Amino acid sequence: MLSFFKQLSLVPKGLRYKTMIAFSLMSLIPLLICFWLATNFIFPNIDLFLGLSMGNISLILVILLFIAILGLHLTRQMIDPIVKMADEARIIANGDVSKVIEVKCEDEIGDLGSSLNAMTQKIKENIEELKRYGEQTKMINIEINKKVLALSGLLQIGNLISSSSELSKILNFITQKVADLEDNAFSLVMLLDEKKKEYVVFSSYNVKEDIVQGFRISENEMSLHITTIDKNNPAAKANSAANKLTAALEARNLIMLPVMVIRKQRGILIVGNNKEDYAFKEDEKELLKVFSKQTSIAFENDLLILKARELAVKDELTDLYNQSYIHTRLDEEIKRAITYQRPCGYLLIDVDDFKNCHDQLGEGKTEILLKALGEMLKASVTEIDKVGRLTSDKFAIVLPEKNKKQSAAIAEEIRKKIEGGLNRIIKTPGKLTVSIGVSENPIDGSSAEELMAKAEKFVKQAKSFGKNKVVA
Repeated sequence: MLSFFKQLSLVPKGLRYKTMIAFSLMSLIPLLICFWLATNFIFPNIDLFLGLSMGNISLILVILLFIAILGLHLTRQMIDPIVKMADEARIIANGDVSKVIEVKCEDEIGDLGSSLNAMTQKIKENIEELKRYGEQTKMINIEINKKVLALSGLLQIGNLISSSSELSKILNFITQKVADLEDNAFSLVMLLDEKKKEYVVFSSYNVKEDIVQGFRISENEMSLHITTIDKNNPAAKANSAANKLTAALEARNLIMLPVMVIRKQRGILIVGNNKEDYAFKEDEKELLKVFSKQTSIAFENDLLILKARELAVKDELTDLYNQSYIHTRLDEEIKRAITYQRPCGYLLIDVDDFKNCHDQLGEGKTEILLKALGEMLKASVTEIDKVGRLTSDKFAIVLPEKNKKQSAAIAEEIRKKIEGGLNRIIKTPGKLTVSIGVSENPIDGSSAEELMAKAEKFVKQAKSFGKNKVVA
């Protein structure tokens, strides 16, 4: 009997067919009720008319009841999968796409379950694909941020170079920006010590101080080409300098880029990290080449600035001659004076209490004061005399063809002019005065060094006498 029910429930017929069968079977229940009422109350003697006994009628009723129950069972077989599928569909709708609807029927309900499973699988695949796209987008955003950060760093480096910042400041900034391109990366710049023919660490970032101190690499060990150590280029293939660096820095990955200045390698930019299974990408190498070029430009610019300072003869603030020029000019005038047996005077002018004056006036007003003092000194001598600024508060004048008496007279005029006139140009906390030392060739010496030293000695005497004095 059970096998009969199973066969009936698994008949590969459509849902419409099963519904008709179930409806037909279940409609027997009201018919049975009507028949029972008719035989018992309306037509109590109908059994005589039909020739059936009450026992036969009861048997017929039991058979009909069995058929109705069979219809109810068939209906339940149709309804239960639909209810179960609705519950599972609700779970899928709430976001659990891993849920799979169990399909046991081969009718429309089975087709609906298979369709829902196919849709769920497709949604699951789409979600996984979106996740992959999200990861790819995240990586692209990271790369874009790196490029933006690198571009910003390059622009800042360019600004530092154009503003003639100190080389150490620029290189420290470069090493920091290069290391920031990758997580947990380090960087350093090594420059060539031409006397010792060795590369020494000039600037570093994310490197322990005890590692870089005293670390040197011979010039002969360095390569003129880019050297890379990573998973694609093991350390065994690198040069001795690269192997020495990986050992000292305890790094798995390393890239070394030469810093060329005037077609000669003067340094090296080193970047690395300690990541496993890591390889430098080509775009990263190209970006690091740009930073290496910026390092070369910074180095070359620093050399040009030093060269320009060596060649310069004028003080930028006062437009007077600088110390180097005054020394050279005094030496030349002494030699000419010795040749033609003529005198040459030299004045050293020291501003009294300059530090106190600077502290009270501030930087801006002090510069105005020094410029005014320079103009006053130039106006006090002739065109052949040379006026210079040696240090912040010391000035000098070379007086060709002037003996000590003439030089002392000029010094006294300058002292009086400054004492009485400089305070009218800019208001100072007190009366601004100078102490002046006077020396002459050949009485006080026969070289620039000797005349300068003698004048310095006389200035100290003037200070000891109460300042605002001329000592010859």
